[in-house]
Amino acid sequence: MIDVNYRHAEERTLLRDGLATLAERERLIVMLRFSEGLTQREIAERIGISQMHVSRLLCRSIDQMRAAIAADPAD
Repeated sequence: MIDVNYRHAEERTLLRDGLATLAERERLIVMLRFSEGLTQREIAERIGISQMHVSRLLCRSIDQMRAAIAADPAD
């Protein structure tokens, strides 16, 4: 059985690596949404774009992170 702390550390590394593949604005949007818990509307107001654009960027960013994590040779 894998140690839970080891697995959490591994997951944090994968997330950090996935975030590193994003452009600065996309990384900010992901962090505001998932780390700070802001809504798409709050993010849109904060960075000056529409809520719809935030939604599109979030989807695209998550897909990009998912692809980067799936391609990780250490997995």
